[in-house]
Amino acid sequence: MRNRLSAGIAALTAAGALLLLPAVPAGAVSSTPVLTIAGTSTAVGVGDTLAANLVSGTFATMYNPGTTTGVKCSTSTIGGSVAVNPLATGSATASGPVGTLTFAGCTSNVVGVTGVNSLTMSNLPYTLSISDSAGLPVSLTGTIQAAVNLKTLAGNALCTYSSTSGSLNGNATNTPPKITMTNQPFTKLSGPSICFASINFSAAYGPVTDTTLGGTVFVN
Repeated sequence: MRNRLSAGIAALTAAGALLLLPAVPAGAVSSTPVLTIAGTSTAVGVGDTLAANLVSGTFATMYNPGTTTGVKCSTSTIGGSVAVNPLATGSATASGPVGTLTFAGCTSNVVGVTGVNSLTMSNLPYTLSISDSAGLPVSLTGTIQAAVNLKTLAGNALCTYSSTSGSLNGNATNTPPKITMTNQPFTKLSGPSICFASINFSAAYGPVTDTTLGGTVFVN
């Protein structure tokens, strides 16, 4: 009798616990994509076009490491499309090709340099990856190379550089909405002695806009 009573109490307790659990509709999704439109639950779609300019009031810089000497640009645009946008799990990554990375309004404070003819990137497209893991890490990968065409007192000088590690790394934030890359190293490939042996690239882009749907991109 005692065993039956104990079993009955256990069954009632278990049933009560089940009543306290929230009902989950069949087919419900328990997570959201890594990338959504800020302020909504709208997912950034595969194939959507994304673009961003420099954060207002900032510069993209390529400086001699440990200094503020080199080249800085007042205008830069990065753009591409979304190839993968999985559900956010704390370790998921959205990614896609970057076909645009341009610079303009560039100047230099290097002694002997009187201007900057151009700063261009080679071997596009690259791949931009944005993870929803801690810190929202961002990585731009590929054969990343830069060509800086300088005006000098002795004529034009072409300095070419390659990403030292093969990637440019940084982090995303949602408040404010931006992607920041700081002191990412490049190594000189060719050029005269006026070209530094190495440079560090820094830039902050934001907000990133989904130009297909309209709206700022949020990283979940």
